[in-house]
Amino acid sequence: MAGSEKLREYRKKRSFDQTPEPQGDDAAEPAGNRFVIQEHHARRLHWDLRLEHDGVLVSWALPRGLPDDPKHNRLAVHTEDHPLEYLTFEGDIPAGEYGGGSMTVWDTGTYEAEKFRDDEVIMRLHGKRATGKFALFQTGHGDDAKNWLIHRMDPPEAGRDPMPDNIEPMLATLSELPPDQEGWGFEVKWDGVRALAYGEVGKLRLVNRNGRDITGQYPEIGPLMRQLGSHRVILDGELVAFDEGRPSFERLQPRINLAEAKVRQRQREIPVTYIIFDLLYLDGRSLLPLSYEERRRELEALELDGKSWSVPGYHREDGAALLAATRERGIEGVIAKRLDSRYQPGRRSRDWLKVKNVYRQEAVIGGWTSGQGQRQGDLGALLVGYYEDQDDGDGPKLRYAGKVGTGFDAKTLRMLRERLDPLRRKDSPFTGRQPQTKDTVFVDPELVCEVEFREWTASRTLRQPAYVGLRDDKPAHEVFREETAAPPEATQNPADDAPAGVSADDDRDDGRRREKRGSDDGDGGKRGSSKADRGRDGDDGNGADEMTEGRVQVEGKKLKLSNLGKVFYPETGMTKGDVIAYYHEVAPALLPHLRDRPLTMKRYPDGVDGESFYEKQCPSHRPDWVSTAPIWSESNNREVEYCLVNDLPTLVWVANLADLELHTMLARAEDVERPTFIVFDLDPGEGVGLAGCAKVAVWVRDVLNHVGLKALVKSSGSKGLHLAVPLNTQVTYDETKPFAHAVAQLAEHENPGDVVSRMTKARRKGKVFVDWSQNTAHKTTVAPFSLRARSRPTVSVPLTWDEVEAVAGGDADEDSLRLEAGQVLAQLDDRAKLFRPLLELEQQLPELNV
Repeated sequence: MAGSEKLREYRKKRSFDQTPEPQGDDAAEPAGNRFVIQEHHARRLHWDLRLEHDGVLVSWALPRGLPDDPKHNRLAVHTEDHPLEYLTFEGDIPAGEYGGGSMTVWDTGTYEAEKFRDDEVIMRLHGKRATGKFALFQTGHGDDAKNWLIHRMDPPEAGRDPMPDNIEPMLATLSELPPDQEGWGFEVKWDGVRALAYGEVGKLRLVNRNGRDITGQYPEIGPLMRQLGSHRVILDGELVAFDEGRPSFERLQPRINLAEAKVRQRQREIPVTYIIFDLLYLDGRSLLPLSYEERRRELEALELDGKSWSVPGYHREDGAALLAATRERGIEGVIAKRLDSRYQPGRRSRDWLKVKNVYRQEAVIGGWTSGQGQRQGDLGALLVGYYEDQDDGDGPKLRYAGKVGTGFDAKTLRMLRERLDPLRRKDSPFTGRQPQTKDTVFVDPELVCEVEFREWTASRTLRQPAYVGLRDDKPAHEVFREETAAPPEATQNPADDAPAGVSADDDRDDGRRREKRGSDDGDGGKRGSSKADRGRDGDDGNGADEMTEGRVQVEGKKLKLSNLGKVFYPETGMTKGDVIAYYHEVAPALLPHLRDRPLTMKRYPDGVDGESFYEKQCPSHRPDWVSTAPIWSESNNREVEYCLVNDLPTLVWVANLADLELHTMLARAEDVERPTFIVFDLDPGEGVGLAGCAKVAVWVRDVLNHVGLKALVKSSGSKGLHLAVPLNTQVTYDETKPFAHAVAQLAEHENPGDVVSRMTKARRKGKVFVDWSQNTAHKTTVAPFSLRARSRPTVSVPLTWDEVEAVAGGDADEDSLRLEAGQVLAQLDDRAKLFRPLLELEQQLPELNV
């Protein structure tokens, strides 16, 4: 058939005085094996595949593009032949014209045809984006003869990651702004419904945190796929309703769980925007291992911006300014994200921190009380609670958290009553303390709401809570009391209340919370690492062999031990059970240094090679017999309830929480402004070893001796040494801090080539930093006999001055100052005596002028 005959249908459908499409030159020279795929944004987005054959372009419309896997066949609709000039056509076809919409070339190249029949084509494409062997075959007959399928005959491209069906979103930890904001990005906390978007060619699926498909609830987001085109993506974001430009969870409520018939009406009344803040998968590549910064860069390259979706920018480093701006606008807060953090599905990580302007808490509804006055006969207040882990081995229990009686309108009250009535039950779902109210109706604890409140009371009850809305995206059994965790410690500029004894060059958080440590052992044969070596004088009386999984009693107190076989120190094989056994056995020497001192835990749930975090707030699931101390935190503007390790059961309990390192304040809880000792942290700079620290330790000791003060010394358990000056008087930090500063300055003045007293990292190379700044209220130091989270189980252990002088003078190897758990237990009585003066010796501070 001549070219003009083949193009008759094409020309018949078009008005060439209206459309920019080529009319076709019958004299055009065919080359024989070219192809083009055009992305066609017509009434429905699709792709047009055109193969040069017999002087024309034989064409198929592909509603979902080319298949990328032999498992998936896709529809191909055979259309009219097009002229060869269409190989390069791009442009906008006017609305009302056939195929109206924009058209761009998606890919072009050549092909080899193994078969080209009227009902079947087998070809291999050689394009930039489209490569591989495909088969097109007719499936319809008669009026449906235009219906074909396209099948990929090659296996998927090597190295392509399969697109996950379901990813649990990564979660943020309630906290404060990180003290050192370098290396962090900050986003607005959007106060909506979290949703992951799974986008394939021509198809979008929205899934909430509960794993429920909510695509039908938000049809305005569907057109996002038109902008994504042929990309296959997984996006993370939040569905948000705005009230006068401010995100409002209350305004979003009527859009949640809406009947399908009412969705369109509500869509016009309450439009929703999908705020996109992360990209998890893109075109055969999983982006989960990439850093947040790299994922954001790839997300922004997609240039997604539409009426119902957007990708707001993030702010680098200046989180305080963004938090202040959100506070002025009445927005909930900000999310801080480490720029180098990978995406951890389903994990609540300290790589992401949520910092709030107002307190919010998800709460499980366990019942209601009848209304009074105008609400008589209706719902008056919700009875809410949260789940809390118990020590009885029976799993979490629902704990009562108070009544929520405000924040409702009449419509909300009716909706809640309709949802709660079918859940009525006779008995209370709460364990322990019960609601003290009349006319109480209990319900099965299935519904979750969000409340705004002023603070938590000492009895762990919500003060002045107000109802915000239902959270159908959150399973009730996942609702626990949200407690503020300390932000990760800074790498170079630690927070004022960071634990002392962990210097910037020591083993502070490396900025990723993935603390991989190299070996720093010397003679492996001399260090105890076997289970027998870890015992004391070979006696395993209270060792790991007696630690049993599950319920145990320690001095009459019941607690539950778990995961005792988990390896915490891979280099030596020391397990969690061994760690607990060590603390059980070292307790007589350790407990006097912990008693009545607020504890900051440094927890390693997966051992020293895993993620770690500091925790000041004593966990809410603590046993009733654990002592605590409420201490006002200026930086948090609230009280923090610290744990007090006053007895052996509490020590075993915190060890079971994977608290490898024990950091205590320099003062006791009864008077946190009065330190009982002064501490100096000697931290070696680049090119300086423990021997250099030993020399400086002797110099500082001599300065202190000269003014009549006795100093004690212990290893840091890492690279440095700690000097402690017992006081045990009524002295305050206002006196100890300047004194410590003066001593450090004097040591630097007398030995300028070896000592530095300023924190500036650039000054430390080849010198020992005498860190005096730890003598500040609320700062902490690692306790004597505490383990350290190094590659081997080293201990911050008391030393004799003879040992230190021998290393300083070159008469002993510096490894003699690094002791591991087994060695410490074997020498425990002698080592314990060395630090007894820290608890008993009274010394007065002299005046010291530099």
